[in-house]
Amino acid sequence: MTETKPQNIKKLQQRADLPKYFRIGAVVFFILTILGIGIGLYLRDRQPDFRLKPEDTQLSKDVMGVITNYERTETEGDLKKYFIKADKATTFTDNHQELENVYLQVFDDKGEYSDLITAQKAIYIPEENKNFRAYFAGNVNIETRDALKVKTETLNYKKATETAEADELIEFERENVKGKSFGAFVKIKDKQLELLKDVEINAYALNPDDELAQNKLQSAKIAANYAMFDQLNGKIELNENVKINLTPDEKSDRLQQPTDIKSNKATAIFIEKEIRQIDLVGNVEVYQKPTNANSKWSKTKAHKATAKVDKELKRLELVENVQIETTMNDSKPTKINSGYAVYEKDADKFELKNGVNIITIEDAKPTNIKSNDAVYEQTNGKIFLYGNAEVTQGDDFIKGDNLIAELFPSKKLKFANSKGNAYLRQISPERTTEISANELNASFNESNALQNANALGNGSAVLIPAKVEEYTRVTLSAPNAIHLNFKGVGLLDQMQTEGRTTILLNVPNNFADSANKKLSADTVKTIFNANGKELAKAEAVGNAELFIEPLRNGEQNYKTTLTAPRFDCEFFPTGNNAKNCVAATKTKTVRVPTMPNDNRGTQTLSADRLNAVFNQQTQDIQQLDATGNTKFTELDRNGIAENITFTANDEVVRLRGGEPTVWDSQARVKANEIDWNTRSDVSNLRGNVSTTYYSQKQTGGATPFGQTSKPVFLTAEAAEFNHRQEVGVYSGNARAWQENNYVRADKLTIQQKQGQLNADGNVQSVLYNAKRKENGKETEVPVYASSDKLLYNRDNRILRYENDVDIRQGTDRIVGGVANIYLNERNDVSQTVVERNVVITQPNRKAVGDYAQYNAADEVVTLRGNPAKIDDAENGSSQGGQMIVYLREKRVISEGKSPQNGGGRIRSVYKVKNN
Repeated sequence: MTETKPQNIKKLQQRADLPKYFRIGAVVFFILTILGIGIGLYLRDRQPDFRLKPEDTQLSKDVMGVITNYERTETEGDLKKYFIKADKATTFTDNHQELENVYLQVFDDKGEYSDLITAQKAIYIPEENKNFRAYFAGNVNIETRDALKVKTETLNYKKATETAEADELIEFERENVKGKSFGAFVKIKDKQLELLKDVEINAYALNPDDELAQNKLQSAKIAANYAMFDQLNGKIELNENVKINLTPDEKSDRLQQPTDIKSNKATAIFIEKEIRQIDLVGNVEVYQKPTNANSKWSKTKAHKATAKVDKELKRLELVENVQIETTMNDSKPTKINSGYAVYEKDADKFELKNGVNIITIEDAKPTNIKSNDAVYEQTNGKIFLYGNAEVTQGDDFIKGDNLIAELFPSKKLKFANSKGNAYLRQISPERTTEISANELNASFNESNALQNANALGNGSAVLIPAKVEEYTRVTLSAPNAIHLNFKGVGLLDQMQTEGRTTILLNVPNNFADSANKKLSADTVKTIFNANGKELAKAEAVGNAELFIEPLRNGEQNYKTTLTAPRFDCEFFPTGNNAKNCVAATKTKTVRVPTMPNDNRGTQTLSADRLNAVFNQQTQDIQQLDATGNTKFTELDRNGIAENITFTANDEVVRLRGGEPTVWDSQARVKANEIDWNTRSDVSNLRGNVSTTYYSQKQTGGATPFGQTSKPVFLTAEAAEFNHRQEVGVYSGNARAWQENNYVRADKLTIQQKQGQLNADGNVQSVLYNAKRKENGKETEVPVYASSDKLLYNRDNRILRYENDVDIRQGTDRIVGGVANIYLNERNDVSQTVVERNVVITQPNRKAVGDYAQYNAADEVVTLRGNPAKIDDAENGSSQGGQMIVYLREKRVISEGKSPQNGGGRIRSVYKVKNN
């Protein structure tokens, strides 16, 4: 009993746990059920479904028969149409069949080549004329007679049109082109594959080291929303959101670059590159050319041949919103934008249209290229731009109607040739250089620095200083050509021209006499300083002309034109300012006043050689040094010498060497040295001064000579002429004469306007035309006179001698303190009046007094004194307050008183005896 009781308790406990076990089992069963349902649903979903057309959704479901290992060949006579086989074929009452593990082979019109379709299952629907349509599902594969392979999960096929349609993901491959898309339309007969959505295409290049062509190098990757693959014409048409990536063939000897392309539309053209496989049957001959220098031509014969040829991308045509990026050697990309583009892969060339923009980015200074149309030979590094072409590289800019650009491998601009409205600009910290012409070519180094530039046809080069207030702006123009050589960023070495050339030097307007310059010649060459920043020299050859124009009008400002066969100009170290220009040979300088007046006219300087020196600040002429056959002219006045120097600060013309001569319409003057002040109109002459007045009239009647139509001569050691006042001062052994008449003194002063002659110091004169009567006959007896001073006045015709006066005529002599000689209208002596300590001497006779008057008409001398006295060696002497001597009658009348002395009482009269 004791042993049985524990056993019963155990059984009772087991019975109590039964509900618990049932609950656990129920849960396990539920989980297994859910798992089984899930697996069933998953397996069901993995079974491919047919995508039936609406017209085929009502197919019969009544089975007529089932055949395993089904095979069927459809022929027309001896010609095969198609062959079909399947592991299982179920035939329904409407004659359609459902096939499992189906294999379909459709032959061409000759029954030789076929298209192959395989799938896990298919629905076969017969049509008239031994045609059919079929639906394939599950691992569908198509391989056309032209080696096109298509993979998808569902496919609709129509034998009559030889077309297949897929509406889900497909993969395709033909030779070395493969890809995928979502949905496709295969036109087997037309050899076309239409890809409907999310298209991806890859074109591969064969690995030449792989004889079986199993390894391929990707050469092109294409994506688009839509594509048409035309096998017959070897092209792919792409639409919407086109993206193309081109990878270079590293084994190729052609340099190509990775390229990314985008556009709205595109057409890709492929060509046959090389034969991968040939199947030969019958009498066929195939020739293959050598592939390298060690190989030979090969020949193959057969009855039939099938060749499998790899395709290579040859050409891309891109339309609308074209964007291209190319990259080489891990460098930064070159970006191309245009409205239309054609890419030739073999030539690595882009033909671009409808607004082209090419940007190459290598460093902080990208090269930006723009034009209406362009051809870009990428491997060759050449760009041909057509219409509104322009290239910007850093601070360099070049443009024209059309332009050819060559690039370094780094994509930096190497060379540019621009035609039609060509223009180039380079900016440096010191200046901006602008060049324009009908045609322009420029070369750059790899540092972006301009090396040289050639402007052809109506060329112009402008150097614009950054500091306009300190530097001169230089403008150079030439009709044929301008050649510019650079030696650094913005640093010029030299400029040379062809054809009639003009250089403009526009100075800052900082001073009242600041002046611009224009240098013209048949050819001009400019050389820059070693630093390349400022002009150093300029050579102007052939009909050279230098024009200097003040920025402002002023009394001292002239417009100056220098002409010569050649100019050689040197410049100051800074500022692009000319220092001097040497002109040779047969030079001519013309200075035109900006404010002319009666005393300021056009000045002309000619010489064999001329050196023009310029003021560094104003750039106007500072000095002109003329040598060899020089001549200076202003208004009516002219000057010649071996050398002439003109200084602008005092406007003095200095004549030296040879025989300096100045003349006008009145007179001619010579001297060893002549200084002609054109501002004050005063001339100073030194050394052997000689003046010739062309006639007495030209002196203004200021000389006491009688022949008005005959020349008057003056000489001295020095002279000064005030041309406006018409006053001439001769000093140092001065002498004026006409024929035998002369006046000599230490200094002679001629005042032409006043008609007056002044002689000072050691005055001597001879008047040969003085007349007197002797024995009833009129004769000309010269009158010699000397004094300290002489004054002649044209209006009253008086010769006034002062201080130590000594007058002689023949044997007669009169001395005194002052003498006035009165001339008639013919400048003949009519009366002579002498005062102060008068002494008159004749042979054997002497008279003294305070006053003496001689009348030439009656030859009567009136002598006054206190008393007046006459001593006669033969007849004694007499005296009185006034004595009258009648020379013709040889008698004297003495009076005791005179007008000056009324107190005299003595009066004596005597008769002179005849000899």
